[in-house]
Amino acid sequence: MAEKKTRRRGEALKEAILRVTWDELQTKGYQRLTMEGVAAAAATTKTVIYRRWPDKAHLVIAAFGRFGGFDGYVVPDTGKLRTDFLALMAQVAAFLDKLAEETFRGLLADRLQHLDLENLLTRASSGNGIQAIVQPMLDHAAARGEIAHADWPDRLVNLPGILLINEVITRQELSLAARYEMVDEILLPVFGATAQAPK
Repeated sequence: MAEKKTRRRGEALKEAILRVTWDELQTKGYQRLTMEGVAAAAATTKTVIYRRWPDKAHLVIAAFGRFGGFDGYVVPDTGKLRTDFLALMAQVAAFLDKLAEETFRGLLADRLQHLDLENLLTRASSGNGIQAIVQPMLDHAAARGEIAHADWPDRLVNLPGILLINEVITRQELSLAARYEMVDEILLPVFGATAQAPK
């Protein structure tokens, strides 16, 4: 008697979908990767995939996070707010550097196709994770006496994320010069800190 196939659910199914997505990204590239193809290769349905990831861009980002050697952002704690901001931006730049150019441009095109700039910036300002990284940095800086206080409005705490999104969208890169400029000429003055170091 043939053994009955066990239907995958939960984390096992999620892992299978992400693995297939990652493999197809390597072999086909971003443009030729489809939700239908991923569903077929993972022995599931598009409906199941769309329940977890609203579009191809989100699915690819999730697969990259799982298999691309990127373990997630950490809160920098270098002892100075300036170098904390620079370390945060370096993490973002490292993530972008790991994306193949075709994948990066495809992701960017897809996100811009489905989100106008106003909605994109609104999402960046609505607690999408940047606040959980930046707020502890401000707490540490306030405790060290670098800034007057750590209690800032959400729109300011989310400002680094908005600056990063704007830079990536308009320049399609995150250069070292841009990172220094955003930190030294915008973020530190906004929070009342000084650069205290040469570029």
